[in-house]
Amino acid sequence: MTTALFLLDAALDALMLLLAVRLSGGRIRPGRILCGALAGAAAALAMRCISLDSGRAALLWAPTALGMMTLACGRRALKKPLRSAALLLCSAGLLGGVVLSLHGAVQSYALSYGIGGVCTVCIAVMAMRSRRAVVSEVRLRVLCCYRGKRTAFDALADSGNTLRDYLTHRPVIVMPEAMGRACFALEGAALRPIFADTAGGRQMMQCFAPEETCLSANGKTRRICAVVALSPAMNRDAPALVPAALLHDEE
Repeated sequence: MTTALFLLDAALDALMLLLAVRLSGGRIRPGRILCGALAGAAAALAMRCISLDSGRAALLWAPTALGMMTLACGRRALKKPLRSAALLLCSAGLLGGVVLSLHGAVQSYALSYGIGGVCTVCIAVMAMRSRRAVVSEVRLRVLCCYRGKRTAFDALADSGNTLRDYLTHRPVIVMPEAMGRACFALEGAALRPIFADTAGGRQMMQCFAPEETCLSANGKTRRICAVVALSPAMNRDAPALVPAALLHDEE
């Protein structure tokens, strides 16, 4: 009975973490999600073993949620600990509310948990699509300094741009090669190759790391850590593509 309850807790925790990570805009890493879910199930088991009353157990919800999100998302969760913990707790409330309402209709916990899980994932997908639609309309201005030359160019937030530089592991801002070489006076400069999988197939681009990069959005300007890649496939007048994660301090 204890093993079955532990596995059920782990499965539900995995679903809640999946929902919370997606709503936060983070990347889904199955191994990390599993570790976070097992940690949450282990915490629940420990609370049952020491027979904590509901009041004391409630005090442990937030730190436990933060620990689970840290395992699922890495150090990014620690940058905004309250937000990370709150997202997981909200996901738990959403899942619990859906399951409870379904149970009233089908009178079966097993069936309500199954249908509730599917419904919760669908809710997360729809929420992410709405978020991406809003982000894609945000107009950005990128200011870079490279080899002493400062330049600025327009950009769009691209939720599909998850490319990372293989050396620095920084997010990659993709811009038209013709515009980039003109803006930064890169004729003759030795750049590094970087490869990206696109709808048109695997593409090789040239990239470099600016000494300083700032992102201006909604009237606010802040420094970011990113590299710039030059795409030969983009039209010269097309806006650069900035990873949407950089809008939310997820670099």
